[in-house]
Amino acid sequence: MNQHQSPAAGRRGKAVRWDDLVEEFDFSPTERVEIDRGAEEMIAVVRAHRLAEVRKRQHTTQVQVAEAMGVTQARVSRIENGELERSEVETLAAYVRALGGKLKIVAEFGDEQYVLG
Repeated sequence: MNQHQSPAAGRRGKAVRWDDLVEEFDFSPTERVEIDRGAEEMIAVVRAHRLAEVRKRQHTTQVQVAEAMGVTQARVSRIENGELERSEVETLAAYVRALGGKLKIVAEFGDEQYVLG
């Protein structure tokens, strides 16, 4: 290991606990908040893409979902790309309803369930 390498670099292929990395890299509280926020954004994008997959399997277009929701196709596209604020749960619920599902915290489409939050 050279002087610029982290101790984690020598553990390739081995699982590293998040808490160990936080300690090792000595993230500041601000950095931890930024990291957590980034992780939440990635999770939101993955969950939104799952909804797009359901829509496509149902052979439903973004325009059809938009009409059912009373929004524009561009808005549906933004939703499917994870551009949702936490305060937009009603928008997300409308999207799920447009696809025939109902939002609890889990989106249900027939026998399929997608955890949204």
